[in-house]
Amino acid sequence: MTNNELLALLARARQVMDRYIFDDAQVMRDDVAQLCMALDEVMPSDDRITIKAPSLLERAEEAAA
Repeated sequence: MTNNELLALLARARQVMDRYIFDDAQVMRDDVAQLCMALDEVMPSDDRITIKAPSLLERAEEAAA
C-alpha cells in the first residue's frame, strides 16, 4: 500500500469510529474517543507543523563551527 492509500484508510477508519463515539443512551464512549484521538494524532494536518529532527551529521557540523 502506498502512503496515500494508508492515509485514506486511516481517514475512513476515523469516520467510522466517529459514528460509534456515543452509545444508545447518548453517553460518550471513552474507548472509542481514545481511538479517535489516536487516529487524529497520526493523521497529517495542514495546520500541524512537521518538526525535522537534526541528523548527527548536522550536529557535528554545528559543533565544528
